[in-house]
Amino acid sequence: MKILIIDSQFFVRAGLIQVLTSFSDELAIYEAPSFDIAQEYLRHQSDYNLIFLDMDIPDAEIRPTLQTLKKMAPSSHIVLFSWPRPLSEVRQALSNGVRSYLPKDASAEEAKQAIRILLQNDRYLPEESRLNDTINRQGSAEHFLSPRQLEIMQLLAQGLSNKEIATILGITEGTIRVHLSAIFKAIKVSNRTEATLWYLLRQKRLVS
Repeated sequence: MKILIIDSQFFVRAGLIQVLTSFSDELAIYEAPSFDIAQEYLRHQSDYNLIFLDMDIPDAEIRPTLQTLKKMAPSSHIVLFSWPRPLSEVRQALSNGVRSYLPKDASAEEAKQAIRILLQNDRYLPEESRLNDTINRQGSAEHFLSPRQLEIMQLLAQGLSNKEIATILGITEGTIRVHLSAIFKAIKVSNRTEATLWYLLRQKRLVS
């Protein structure tokens, strides 16, 4: 079985690989820390059985990414592998070619059950109650942003520049700009000042 993991975070990929290989040693697993690299893999071979896709991959937006995957790997089973998202976003992804959804905050038991099902090429979705729980977190910043985006927002709210944030997180200024663009779109603001105000208001709401 051939598997492609598209995720920018090394430790996340490593953890997923560890769970996958605990079920079978007959897996060919390819890692793509960016969608550009994933496309390079797909240009050379498109017969992946499973493609795990992070919804927050920095160099791509989810809808055109899914359209590209459908064209380049039409027979692959696409698994949305992401931090908890609003139910509406999950449903939209499912209507655009995603077959399964595995939240990154799944418990060890949930993750093992999901991988066991996926390696049989069956569809996996969390229980309805777990999906609905995402809706109940609707006011918090965590509902809208990935952990990396939250890190950036915390630093942005301290008044740091892109260069300073990039240095602290060990990534490039270009990556910071990509993340900020995605953040602005997710929370429906147009600049750093509005984003900072949005974040601070939600933090105040959580502690009040």
